Amino acid sequence: MPGTLFVVATPIGNLEDITVRALRVLREVAVIAAEDTRRTAHLLARHGITTSTTSLHEHNEAGKSASLVARMVRGESIALVSDAGTPTVSAPGALLIRAAIDAGGRVAPLRGSSAVLGAVRARGMSAARFSAGGRRSCRATTRPWEAGRCRRQPRGWRLAFVLWRSTDEY
Repeated sequence: MPGTLFVVATPIGNLEDITVRALRVLREVAVIAAEDTRRTAHLLARHGITTSTTSLHEHNEAGKSASLVARMVRGESIALVSDAGTPTVSAPGALLIRAAIDAGGRVAPLRGSSAVLGAVRARGMSAARFSAGGRRSCRATTRPWEAGRCRRQPRGWRLAFVLWRSTDEY
């Protein structure tokens, strides 16, 4: 029987902001596929987890997914983690997840930190209705388009917009 791919949300900032279930899964899987193994090592060390890691980032995901799915087909379970937050939200992982599904593997998402919901709550906005956009550019040429998009909400809606930008451009 194929193993499970656990899509594990990791803390955004505070290493203690992780669920008990996520810690258990990270201890029990055969390997952890990490966006950056060095950053993940800090999280694992903090919680006494010794599971081996392998890198899975935007430059190797297409090639590495096949070997990870092969391990799943043999019955091993794998955890997918990003540097901070949930894999595939401004982070790699979608190709691996799709390959696991196509191979008949089980994919189990584990809830955790959410930068979007944190931003909505921290500003006192209602989380009943909001829109989020990620990886926005810091370039001045794109800002007017984004502002216009926020202003064009349907009449009568009270919609919170959460836009975040890439720090890679600084």
